[in-house]
Amino acid sequence: MRLTADGQVRNCLFAREESDLRTPLREGATDEEIAERWKAAVAPKLPGHGINDPSFLQPARPMSAIGG
Repeated sequence: MRLTADGQVRNCLFAREESDLRTPLREGATDEEIAERWKAAVAPKLPGHGINDPSFLQPARPMSAIGG
């Protein structure tokens, strides 16, 4: 899991999708609402990153661009 510098959750460093936490935090979401969003981001996490798979695609934002 990775929380990016701009408030996005990535369930893997190599994930191509991100889940926004910044917007709900700024809009006053409760701790429970944030926890539910975090769980929803974690749920589709695969057991590996697939970097050795021929169909692997690099994410648009590399680690240096997400604050990690």
